[in-house]
Amino acid sequence: MFDKLKSLFAKKEADNTPEDNDDLSPFENPNFITSPDKIVNLLSEIEQSSPLCTIQIDGAPQEYNSSILGIKVEKNLIILDELVPKEGNIELQATRSLKLSTFHKGIHLSFNLSDIEMGHSRGISYYKTTLPDRIFYPQRRRAPRIEISSIDIAFNGVSERTGISVSGYLFDLSRGGAGIDLPVNRARVQRGDIIKNCQISFEDYVMDFDFAVRFVKPTSPNLPKVQLGGFFENLSSKSQSKLSYFITSLERVEIRKQKN
Repeated sequence: MFDKLKSLFAKKEADNTPEDNDDLSPFENPNFITSPDKIVNLLSEIEQSSPLCTIQIDGAPQEYNSSILGIKVEKNLIILDELVPKEGNIELQATRSLKLSTFHKGIHLSFNLSDIEMGHSRGISYYKTTLPDRIFYPQRRRAPRIEISSIDIAFNGVSERTGISVSGYLFDLSRGGAGIDLPVNRARVQRGDIIKNCQISFEDYVMDFDFAVRFVKPTSPNLPKVQLGGFFENLSSKSQSKLSYFITSLERVEIRKQKN
């Protein structure tokens, strides 16, 4: 379903040749991208990789999560998914502005959006507004990328909709969610599904949770393997603490490797 929704916002293919990260005008602030073409290329890359994005709203009691569904260059629009937890949608509709942040190629980036409008398509809500005129994107890594796929963290759960077990391995992990490789999508998981009774294990700790699926992507048209992405739900405070500590320890290991 995620791919179908993204196809509604599909744009004409443009030349997405990767640009040199250091290709900056001497008059540009190296911490910000202001070139419209570079902004479009960067946001298009993020759309394709479908990372979870952190959403901050002035006056809101917490942070929320979303993802970029599409970039419509000809209309100068960016399309965002609904916010999770769902209470964030009420906050956003009241303020109509937000700050979005995420990581791309190991670099933290952020930008502000305002005058946000809600739209609906096939029963699914989304948000749209004009593309940002600048993106905070320092041309260096603030934190190394952690290759979770090399750690072999197994994932298990049961699809609430079909009752079929879901098993795979994590390829991405954050404090709010994860990306999962499935060798085959037997449970016919789709965007919007909830996977119940999930478990992952790290550092001799078994973490129990539910998982809200936000995207499903095939890795190849000729292979049954798919990737899921989504958010953790119903995490205990102990699990939140254990997960945060685990991610911090991985970051420290990677920093030491880089220094050596």
